[in-house]
Amino acid sequence: MTSSLTQLEQIPLEEFGRIPYLNILTYPGPDLRSAKSRIKQLQKLGVEGVIFEGKTKVGRLGLVGLGTVGVVVKSVTKDGIFALKIRRRDANRESMDNEVRLMKMANSVGLGPRLLRHARDFIIMQHIQGMGIDEWLSQLRGRGSAGRARELVHRLLNQCRKLDLINLDHGQLSDLRKHVVISDDSPCIIDFESASTNRAPRNVTTAAQYLFIGGKISTRLKRMLGLRETDAIIETLRQYKRDMNDANYAKVLISMKIRSTKR
Repeated sequence: MTSSLTQLEQIPLEEFGRIPYLNILTYPGPDLRSAKSRIKQLQKLGVEGVIFEGKTKVGRLGLVGLGTVGVVVKSVTKDGIFALKIRRRDANRESMDNEVRLMKMANSVGLGPRLLRHARDFIIMQHIQGMGIDEWLSQLRGRGSAGRARELVHRLLNQCRKLDLINLDHGQLSDLRKHVVISDDSPCIIDFESASTNRAPRNVTTAAQYLFIGGKISTRLKRMLGLRETDAIIETLRQYKRDMNDANYAKVLISMKIRSTKR
């Protein structure tokens, strides 16, 4: 597997069970028996074709993404182009059912890619076209950049707050580069494969730590927002972790200069 820009390659569904495409359908290796079952599932889901395009690639084939549970490509249906998540054969789960349940929870409060359809080994969902948060921040230039950064962080933390309130812990927000897509200055939290309702939600605190304390972008972001130290942020995050009420969340935003003390 390598990461570089690839040329778009589109195939009809009938070719998905052939080499080299079979390597993606039954990742991490070709398996004809699994392929037959999976092709039938895709037919029932209304998939007509597959598009290979993306920075991540296996062989010559570009992917939207590759994780420990699934491979993501673009799918063609009569309703348009959507992201198609394919369960890896070596995944630590027998189906996509639990991830679907958690996606539905996120969708219920307006978060995450919109779920379209699903089967045992597949999820079809909205394809979010955009860039990673590090790339987005690096291209900010000129007048108004600080305001745009402040607004983006506010929107992202509000999304994390919503997840906290429904007791859904994303589980992977310690690296926002892989799990947040920025489209038209709006963040979208993606990939709920490691999410859980069985542990205490830590979405706000984990995302904030990446943004302001230990993440790749923290130094630049603090400089843009005029933050010289993080002691106040750390203390308000501790308070919020102990009691995730509205007042403590407001203190978190104030410590980051995202929200004014004058309300």
